[in-house]
Formats: sequence, C-alpha cells, structure tokens
Amino acid sequence: MLRRSFVNEVGARVTGKFFLPSDSARERKRECRNECECEGVHARSVQRARVRYPSFMSTAKDLTKTDRRIFVTADNHFGHTDALTWYGREYASVDAMDTAMIDAINAAVDAQDILIHLGDFFVKGGGRNWDSADIKRAQEYRERIACKRLHLIQGNHDPRGEKKFDALFESVDEIITAKGIAGVAERVVLFHYPLEQWQGRPTGAFHLHGHVHGFGTTVARRHDCGIDAKENGCTPMRFDALIGHLRESPPSGFVRT
Repeated sequence: MLRRSFVNEVGARVTGKFFLPSDSARERKRECRNECECEGVHARSVQRARVRYPSFMSTAKDLTKTDRRIFVTADNHFGHTDALTWYGREYASVDAMDTAMIDAINAAVDAQDILIHLGDFFVKGGGRNWDSADIKRAQEYRERIACKRLHLIQGNHDPRGEKKFDALFESVDEIITAKGIAGVAERVVLFHYPLEQWQGRPTGAFHLHGHVHGFGTTVARRHDCGIDAKENGCTPMRFDALIGHLRESPPSGFVRT
C-alpha cells in the first residue's frame, strides 16, 4: 500500500497523524509487516484459485499440439424425450434416437480421435438439481461412445460443479478460443451459444457453436455444429474440413473506421 508522507519542520514523519521519530520507525515496521502478510494471503488465494479453476488455456494447448483427428458436434440431448417433437427428430422413441446418435458418432469418430462437444450432452428429467441417478444415466451414454477423448464445452443443460459428471469428459470448459487447433492457423472460438461478435471476427477468426438446433441465422465464418442443423447430417464433423469450408467466406463483422 502506498502512503503519501512528508517531513514537517521538526523532523517528525507525518502520515495523516503526527509521530515522533521513534514512533515513526515502529509504525513503518508495522505497515511493512501488514503489507507482507496481505501479499502472502493474496498469493495463497491465487494459488488456490488456480487449483480450483484450471484455465481453459490448458485444454486449448492440448488441442493445438495433438496429431489426432479432431471432430466437433453439439446438442445431442441424450435421454430427452421432448427433443423428438421440439426439434423434429423422426424416431419412434427416445431410445431409438439415442442409439442412432451414438451409432453416428462411433461410425465417424474412432477411439483414438478427439471429439469436441459444444454442449447439451444429456438432458435430465425433473428439476435443476442432479442426483446420483442422473449422473449414472449420463455415464451410461458416455460409456457407449467409443471415443476416449471427449472434451465438453458446457451448454445450458449441462450441470455446473458436478464433479462426477465432469469426470466423464477429458475436460470441461465454458469457452475455448485459440489458434492452431487441428492445424488451423486462424483463431477458432468454441462456445455453446452463437455470438454476434466473437474474438478476431473482423480479421478472419471462426466461431463454432450449438444451442439453436438449426434455427439460427447464417453468418460468415460461424457455424451451428448441432446435430439438428440439416447440413451436418446428424453426425460429428471433421474440424479441419469444416473450417476449410467456412474459409470460403471472407471475414466480416465490426470494422473500425
């Protein structure tokens, strides 16, 4: 903490109050000790925060350094009966829907590949609170997917702070933004919700999202990766191939004048 001080005509240090020289020395020691203690508390707090809340940059770093094939998908809504009618999914039952989606994933994505899921993996019934039965059902769906490295970008139906649910995935993040994923030189912003202005949009960055189930508007270099978007064919898409297709559109968005 910085404190303005000056010396008066009798040589006593003044810091809002008058002190004799001997008192001033003791006061400075107390201030120094308090500042050191505060800095120590701050350092310990930051260290604890880093342990509790790992940065999304660790996931991005892994995705930029891997040689594995990377795929992306979103909005499966496993176990969600209403998805049949809400999103026009033409299956006889929710079990048939779930089986078809899992078969599509396993046909496209090998066990050693990487799958980025942009949110809403499983939809539970009932209220907001997750119990052991909900976690078990989500785990059953996860175990039917052959891909061992499944990264989740949290959607609005995915729980927050449920460690057993998070443990089903290689990583769980709110957002990932990075250059170099799957060898793509441009920045790619991965987020569950579609953004109007994403990081780097005017300079050519891409944005992959879910959430809108094929009902969103078309924006250059932005793509709805959900299975209900007709152009996705209800199957995960190869990351680099998708970006290659989106690259055919020029950059757009906010431009400074």
